[in-house]
Amino acid sequence: MADVKAHEQDDTVHERVLYPEHVQRTESAAFRDNKHILTKKLQLGCWVCGTRENLEVHHLHEWALWPKLDAERVLEFLRCFDPYGFSRHMGEQPVESPDDIRNLLVLCEEHHRGVDTGVHKLTYPIWLPQRAVRGGGEITVE
Repeated sequence: MADVKAHEQDDTVHERVLYPEHVQRTESAAFRDNKHILTKKLQLGCWVCGTRENLEVHHLHEWALWPKLDAERVLEFLRCFDPYGFSRHMGEQPVESPDDIRNLLVLCEEHHRGVDTGVHKLTYPIWLPQRAVRGGGEITVE
């Protein structure tokens, strides 16, 4: 089997999302408290690159989609993807809000909203491996 040489691939993704009716987003007390726990008390860095600069907190299950989501299925997912161990410790406690600490992930601005690196801008199969790139390299290009 022949090796494929390093190369760029330019993809265009067109995404159409049907957001349900929802209240205008505000920073809830739960979100504020959980953000403080993650970034100040636990001093977690960006889940992708580890930096502690320009930190933001990302909802794994999008806030505006919450009215459309089944909380039991959200919990099922969060049991599998449990980056900080909160789901393991909270057991069967229902997930009642998108601001639940189990649904939050600390990211730097770049890996949250960056054009070529952010979770809101890349497909999951490209965004996720950024965490595992050898030697701080990059897999996306401007």
